[in-house]
Amino acid sequence: MEKKIIFIRFTYWYGAFLDLLVFLDMIISIIFEFSVTMTNVSTDVSYKYQTGTGAFLMLGWTILLIWADRNPIERKDILLLTAIPVVVGIMVINILYTYFWFLSVITMIVFIIAYLLARSVDMS
Repeated sequence: MEKKIIFIRFTYWYGAFLDLLVFLDMIISIIFEFSVTMTNVSTDVSYKYQTGTGAFLMLGWTILLIWADRNPIERKDILLLTAIPVVVGIMVINILYTYFWFLSVITMIVFIIAYLLARSVDMS
């Protein structure tokens, strides 16, 4: 059971770390018009507005995952909500517009495994 909880907690922090990286990339793309994940960064105001909005949603999800880690089993539904629809949605966007789709697939698998492990710990 201890190994399951360690994996579950790792998953929360893994997700929080990735979300923080995406937040930083989005903010940097607005301020410096440079992005690690995109080749063409727009200077258009609508791009900056949409990216800024998305960036702070990513920051919010980062904080949500850290909060969920405080009670990893009781808040296991956050794992499922992160896998579906958040990671699935990001995966679709990544497939269409970036080269990072494989990371989304791995992340979705990790979150679903962690959710199933958390359910099994909760039921025991």
